Amino acid sequence: MAVFNKNIRNTNSQATIISSGVSIKGELSLSSMLYVEGSVEGVIVSDNTVVIGKNGNVKGIIKANKVVINGNFEGNIDSEFVEMLNGSLLIGDISTNNLSVENGAKFNGKSIIKDQNSTKSLENLEIIETEESSASKDL
Repeated sequence: MAVFNKNIRNTNSQATIISSGVSIKGELSLSSMLYVEGSVEGVIVSDNTVVIGKNGNVKGIIKANKVVINGNFEGNIDSEFVEMLNGSLLIGDISTNNLSVENGAKFNGKSIIKDQNSTKSLENLEIIETEESSASKDL
């Protein structure tokens, strides 16, 4: 982690920590990294990284550069990068360019790839019947 690097150059090493046992309702707007081990309900807007720790619970909307989920999240995420770690739970929708889901993570919702060059979105895709897919229905 950059916080322990002795050769930090122009790195924003500030972090906001919401500890276990802390509960916040409302809107958080920050430029530092946010680490949540407690409970947050509302809107989180960050130019940096939002990390939901193993004991963290967040319900609402997250708009951030990067979101790492190790705990529980319910709501919608709009982020450049989203990473779900083993044991995490996400219920809601994700809009991102990069999605990483580790084995053991649980995701119930839809993901939309944000790509300015593409005119397609997940909402416009249809399931195409193929010989293989109709054969698997008979199993």
